[in-house]
Amino acid sequence: MTFRSGFVTIWGQPNVGKSTFLNYVLGRKVAIVSSKPQTTRQVLKGILNLPDAQIVFLDTPGLHSPRDEFSQWMVQEAEKAIIGVDVLLYMIAPHNREEEDKKYLNNLRSFPNPVLLVLNKKDLVKEEEAQKILARFSPLFDFKGKAAVSSLTGEGIPELLSEIVGVLPPGPPYYERDVLSDALERDIVAEIIREKIWWYTYQEVPYGVEVRVEEFKDRGEVLYIKALIYVERDSHKKIVIGKEGKMLKKIGEEARKEIEFNWGKKVYLDLWVKVEKNWRKRPEVLGRWGYKFK
Repeated sequence: MTFRSGFVTIWGQPNVGKSTFLNYVLGRKVAIVSSKPQTTRQVLKGILNLPDAQIVFLDTPGLHSPRDEFSQWMVQEAEKAIIGVDVLLYMIAPHNREEEDKKYLNNLRSFPNPVLLVLNKKDLVKEEEAQKILARFSPLFDFKGKAAVSSLTGEGIPELLSEIVGVLPPGPPYYERDVLSDALERDIVAEIIREKIWWYTYQEVPYGVEVRVEEFKDRGEVLYIKALIYVERDSHKKIVIGKEGKMLKKIGEEARKEIEFNWGKKVYLDLWVKVEKNWRKRPEVLGRWGYKFK
């Protein structure tokens, strides 16, 4: 049996379910999710080990028209994530803005490797409608395959994985079998905290939030974690903290539970909220936080 391995980028508009798909495929949560678009900010690798293959998935920020320096950086990251990969999954969902998809597919004309069309959220439509959507997209690009899947129920995902393996090149695994992701511990914790903020705050607030883990100390039976939550405005700080600190307490409790579940030990989570005015528009702040432009 020939072993196959390769890098597979998941590409598409915001909120088509790229991160939910990755979490389902891996059988464990590695990417944060919310119902709001543009939740994913950085490219995250998730490694799936199969008996005959290793698939290194790249979860990417959603493709969109940037409004500031930070969203421009996110689009840049998504565009860089297709360079040198072996397969690209172009993911759509029912009720996509199809004119936008046409534009992004046109940008893939020079991509040299197989592109598979994946309709996610199949559970939202009937089978007949799912096939109609795939048929509408088929003439837009020379797809090497197409599939309709549900990242909630798992429908269609085993067949899609088989199709991916079929177009991967032969080769040895890139990672050891026990490696699930390339994310660092501090980054995982920061993303867990940020996810809870996205769940419980509203309007523009979650988009203007950045979480930086300042301390991560394993003290045997207890993890001590100190994290700073940066917001863009004083009014946003008040929302994140909440009346009598109730919102921050809720965010901290939910984040702590998930961190304890992932690490299997008690966690002391110390959260602070600071204002970094208009950080999404300030290249010097973005660079300090590691969001560097090419």
